[in-house]
Amino acid sequence: MDWDAEVTQRNAVLGQLTGLIHTNWEHWPTVTELNQTLGAKLPVRFIDDSDFSALNCYYEQAVEQGWVPTRAASWHDFFGATIWALFPQTKALLNRLHMADINTQGLSRTPRRDRITHFDECGMVLAVSNKAHISQLLVEHNWHQLFIDERQRWGHDWQPFIFGHALYEQALTPFVGMTAKCVVIEMPSDFFARPLSDRYPLLDAALATELEQSALFDNARPLRPLPMLGIPGWWPDNEDLAFYQNTQYFRPRRR
Repeated sequence: MDWDAEVTQRNAVLGQLTGLIHTNWEHWPTVTELNQTLGAKLPVRFIDDSDFSALNCYYEQAVEQGWVPTRAASWHDFFGATIWALFPQTKALLNRLHMADINTQGLSRTPRRDRITHFDECGMVLAVSNKAHISQLLVEHNWHQLFIDERQRWGHDWQPFIFGHALYEQALTPFVGMTAKCVVIEMPSDFFARPLSDRYPLLDAALATELEQSALFDNARPLRPLPMLGIPGWWPDNEDLAFYQNTQYFRPRRR
């Protein structure tokens, strides 16, 4: 797929990045350009495949050394770099968790590493004022109350933030079925009115602390599914409330 300097204007999902990242190139950005924009204040540097190959190590081992392998002309890796810029503390934490398992159990994938990767690819963070309430709705798959009865809370004291770079890649060609895996973070009331650029570092710090202190990925099923296109304002079809009657997408809870 070609580079698109107006990628954040494609739809409301990608529009979450408007004003947060630089996209005004006429070509696919090089790793040098990514380092100058997205990576300017990061503890890591983006490197291309040839430099990664020269390290003669695995991806997580490269990141531990401060190098993030980034493929050229790849939306997946461009959005990966974007998430590094928005959530540097959490991204670094996830890599440390990967390395902890690698150092004790070798390079074979562990169940915990699979859960970490799942969140890394498809994660979403819900910043809310009351964690217990929305967490229960997610557990119960109570989509009617979540998206219809309490519709006005979205964008106010319920704010979704994409963490998984694969979700942004999917949003290039969105489809009914797009589902995020959620972590709910309770934030103070003044968080929700701050400028968007101020909210990300606060949320990043809170998320990293929560994931580390709760040892979330030690649990068997730590993440809650959320049908992304049900979020008010993120998909035009959900203005018609009949959209939520699609039980193949808004699945009831399995008993």
